[in-house]
Amino acid sequence: MTRGKLSTSPQDPERLRELTRLIGEELRRETATISDGMSAVIEASIGELADPEKLACLHASVANNVAVIVHLLAHTKDASDLPPLPDAHRYAEELAKDDVPESALRRAYHVGSNYLLAHVFDQVQEIDCAPHEQLPLYHHLAGWLYQYVDEITRGVIATYQEEKRSSHERAARTINTYVNRVLAGDDMPSREFVAATGYELEQVHVGCRLWIRDLADASPDAPALARLIAALRTAIGAESPHLVVVTGRGEADVWFGRGRDRATIEADTLVPVIDTHHGARIALGAPGRGADGFRRSRAQAHQAATIARVAGSPTSRVVSYADEGVPVIARLCDDLAQTRRWVRDVLGDLAHDSDNAARQRDTVRVFLESGTNYSATATQLMLHRNTVRYRLEKAEQQLGRGVSDTPLDTQLALALCRVLGAVVLASSAPRGGG
Repeated sequence: MTRGKLSTSPQDPERLRELTRLIGEELRRETATISDGMSAVIEASIGELADPEKLACLHASVANNVAVIVHLLAHTKDASDLPPLPDAHRYAEELAKDDVPESALRRAYHVGSNYLLAHVFDQVQEIDCAPHEQLPLYHHLAGWLYQYVDEITRGVIATYQEEKRSSHERAARTINTYVNRVLAGDDMPSREFVAATGYELEQVHVGCRLWIRDLADASPDAPALARLIAALRTAIGAESPHLVVVTGRGEADVWFGRGRDRATIEADTLVPVIDTHHGARIALGAPGRGADGFRRSRAQAHQAATIARVAGSPTSRVVSYADEGVPVIARLCDDLAQTRRWVRDVLGDLAHDSDNAARQRDTVRVFLESGTNYSATATQLMLHRNTVRYRLEKAEQQLGRGVSDTPLDTQLALALCRVLGAVVLASSAPRGGG
């Protein structure tokens, strides 16, 4: 027997067709009772669909489906020969608007079909037909109903998904409009902003610019972006709802609310998030309160993002504007060619991209940060004092001047090398060793 086809029977197709018509006529007398019972079973079985405000819409959808099923059976039509079901599609739209899971809608059709099958079984037992005809008839009707559920769910799920997409687009447009007004400096009432976006404006904000590199040349991957945002929210410790503005494929501006907490977030604390989200990059602004903080933290995140975008160092996958030196380094990223030349002018052979030069740069950095104290430098680097002295002598040869000469320029150039990596380093081998 071919599932869903009325014209197939092991012995007599016409007899099967006639019995099916009789079943449809019997069910027609109980349409209202079946609809009410089916609605009650769905409400009891699927908690997401038991919202009192949506029950009338559920009942209308069930009645619409039952009426169509009975009509098709009574007229011996194929299950795929569906007429319009406006109430069923309207219910799918309402569920999408209320963010009820799609799975709840699918389950409703399976719960309903199981309920109806019980009535069909009873009718097959009572109808005037020979015992040997009952089992083929029941199998046929079960297959027909399976086909009906397959056909109708494809239609209503398509309606659900289209409404979901449209709802998201409408919500995104509304959020973008209100966010842009705040960013433009409009005097936005906090209550109006919350009503439109679900996000509280009068609190401390941490603006964030994030993206996933692997998605740059592929279709948008909302689940990957959503997982990254959720993990970041947990790591930051944001308790209130966050605000997301998707700005492109796999990238977004996000604001995390922190109530009254103005504590800065160090980039190192977010490295575990990056490690579990391949290709992700995160740039943070400093915490700021109110509308001005909303604007300023986001602008700072965009400045810090220039570092994460161009840096060749793996440590720069997460950048916080609040970290020391980041605001200056971000500005210097605007003209990388000029910055690269300046770094090499200041550091000489120490600006080479090699393990040896990296060790020398690290020694000079710690030496300057410790106030040119040999013992403190040796302790921090876990080296012998004489080793430190030897490295610094070699570094002076590579610099072409004293390590302590122009300390501010030297420290800034070293910071650029540490943060940006190969982007500002020379690829040729250095002249000196050590």
